[in-house]
Amino acid sequence: KRHYPASIFCCYLSWVAYIFCNYDIAKDMIETKWELEKNLHRVYYGLGTVYFFDTLTFIALARKTKEDKWIRPAFASFEKAKKDAYSKPHRILMLETEMNVMMGKTKNAINNYNKVIHFARENGNPCEEAIANERAGDFCLSQDDIRASHYYGQAYSLYLQWGAKGKAAQIKKNYLKSGIFQ
Repeated sequence: KRHYPASIFCCYLSWVAYIFCNYDIAKDMIETKWELEKNLHRVYYGLGTVYFFDTLTFIALARKTKEDKWIRPAFASFEKAKKDAYSKPHRILMLETEMNVMMGKTKNAINNYNKVIHFARENGNPCEEAIANERAGDFCLSQDDIRASHYYGQAYSLYLQWGAKGKAAQIKKNYLKSGIFQ
């Protein structure tokens, strides 16, 4: 009886862990959720949000660890996200962009991040707009592109707007010390 609420709790914990770049904790929560779901007749998918964050988490782990073992779960979650009727187009574009960057296909990355940012803003979603700005900043930083500071500054402002003061402080702390965040 308690597996369903526990699985939902794991979803939320994994999302918070992802947002704070604690990818190992996010992965642990996803795996715990999967174990709990084995005993359920229905699973919580949070109107497409579960697959969105699961995919982002596995992509982040693949990037962080350079281990191929995270690519398969990233693709599996991505396929579920694409099939989900509740998946918003900007989420799918964000996941496609992240998948392409993970696979080394970076030609259109900034244009796609900018589209995601625009669509998230149009949909009134400062959280996902902030995430897209942060990911664009991370991408620019990996390419030694000076636009990273712009994207991190936008992410900082959006996290504050969303009410995520702790995340805004993390961005400021992480990128101030490296001279990126002005």
